[in-house]
Amino acid sequence: MNVPRNTFKPPDRASYLRRFSIKNRLLGAFFITSLLPVIFVTLYSNVRYEESISDKLSAFSLQVLSESAVNVSRELAQYETLSESIIVNKEIQSGLMQADSMTDYERNEFQTRINNDLGEQVFRLSNLSNVVVLTEGLDPFYDMGYEWYPGSQIEDSIKRINQFSGNMTWNYLRSNRGTDKIALSRVIFSADNLNKKLGYLIIVIDGKVFTRNTYEHVDLGTGGKLYIVDGFGTVVSSADPGIPQGTRYQQQDVFAKIVKGKTNQSFYTQMDDKKVLVTNTYIRSADWYMVGLIPHSFIVSELLEIRGNLLYISVFILLLTTIMAMWVYRSIITPMRELLQYAKHIKLGQLDFTLSSGNTSDEMGKLTDTIDQMVARLKQLIYQVEIEQKAKRDAELNMLQAQINPHFLFNTLNSLRWSAMMSGNSIVEEGIASLSELLHNTILDQEEMIPLRKEIDNLLHYAVIQRIRYGQSFDLNCIVEQEELYECLVPRFILQPIVENSIIHTGGIEGRMVQISVRISSGEGILQLTVSDNGKGFDIKEVQLRRHSDNKLSGIGIVNVEERIRMHVGEPYGMVTTSEPSKGTVTVIRLPLQRKEGESDYV
Repeated sequence: MNVPRNTFKPPDRASYLRRFSIKNRLLGAFFITSLLPVIFVTLYSNVRYEESISDKLSAFSLQVLSESAVNVSRELAQYETLSESIIVNKEIQSGLMQADSMTDYERNEFQTRINNDLGEQVFRLSNLSNVVVLTEGLDPFYDMGYEWYPGSQIEDSIKRINQFSGNMTWNYLRSNRGTDKIALSRVIFSADNLNKKLGYLIIVIDGKVFTRNTYEHVDLGTGGKLYIVDGFGTVVSSADPGIPQGTRYQQQDVFAKIVKGKTNQSFYTQMDDKKVLVTNTYIRSADWYMVGLIPHSFIVSELLEIRGNLLYISVFILLLTTIMAMWVYRSIITPMRELLQYAKHIKLGQLDFTLSSGNTSDEMGKLTDTIDQMVARLKQLIYQVEIEQKAKRDAELNMLQAQINPHFLFNTLNSLRWSAMMSGNSIVEEGIASLSELLHNTILDQEEMIPLRKEIDNLLHYAVIQRIRYGQSFDLNCIVEQEELYECLVPRFILQPIVENSIIHTGGIEGRMVQISVRISSGEGILQLTVSDNGKGFDIKEVQLRRHSDNKLSGIGIVNVEERIRMHVGEPYGMVTTSEPSKGTVTVIRLPLQRKEGESDYV
């Protein structure tokens, strides 16, 4: 008999990984689990550290710029105060009113008086370069210095005045000597009539001295730059030689971002293909912007050193990981190789070998112990099979010996049959022939499922034997609706006990012949066997208490038939008996419609 093999198939989730060797898998796993955290932590810490340093440095630079802007405002305030005292000076007021009618001598006298009057205030300021008073027509009226300013620089300064509140503006000038200057330009109105313009005042200070007095000492780090631009984007002051004064600095997009807010702010931008942190603060009194530039490379200079160290750390971790992976690999592969050698011995049938786990408690040790137990069990099963095979051979021999007696019985019955035939006793001849066939099918035929044809033949042989005892008190009629139903399989000896009950319990009543009918039909995949008689019938409940019979030829009763049907076919098949006193008995057996393997079933 073929026994189906149970195949255990593990989950296929890691089948892709099994394309690689254990060594490569371990190395890859160690590399990933050791390097990835280092990489992630490094990236995260670098980003967070850079953001933190940038924020702190931005706040620090804004604070420095704010303090420097205060110094600039204080420096400018003293010149604004000086300009207030000049434009309200009586000599300046009266002189400008008479400027058109003054002779050269009168102008020289006027300048002498002005120098005497303003000298103390003017020369007290160390970085003051010039004080210029112009008439309304921009003609020079008073000039304290010894430099002039080529081109239209003065006119351009005057033109900017009306664009700012307070009739005052600060702007950049370059003298004829090429020195950088910062000029304060104001309108001089009449003290008696503020709507009457008399002229203009220009106070010029030295740009280099101004820078030294205000913010030259400020250090924004390596590569840091600090400069001041006016509202037009012109650099009016710079502490770095690389940023030329009097020009618009090349990064106009930076200036556009600065002017947009006019408040303290910081942001990153690209300058000369380098990332730069830009901070700025607004000087309201002069409409200037103080701008600080801090290279990103300076901000992350410490990070670069840390990244270099992290590279060495990563290399060290790689080496350490490789050593650990190889160590773990050997702890796995060594017992695995031993197990493979052990399996080869088992394959060759050499079961005397044993493999000790060495008191290890890991999975490989447990696997080794399990295989040892399996081999021990296998040896036990082999020994048991050998014993069973020997017992089977003994049983076959005993069975062969036991078959001698039935053969002797059948030979004896055949001799009696020939004697009855020679004597002309047909009834005895038929009875002995039927008894011989029935005993042959009962003793020698061990198949539980037999064709319906053989079951009907057994039933007819049984009827011939019973006629010797009961004579013509019953008539058995078998009807098979379809010829092909003869080949359907049924449990053997299921009709004989039912027909036996009809013969024994209903025969010989008032000398009447009992009609017993066996009808075989099929439908919807079911084989139906109906046994009916017109005997005296019985009460079902009363008979259930004494259903088993021990004096029947077959040795099996109705209960046995029911149990065998239930064992072989189960639900919803089985046997149902209905009977009433004086109305006969009907027994219906329902079986699945089936034939021998290789033959088609009839539906």
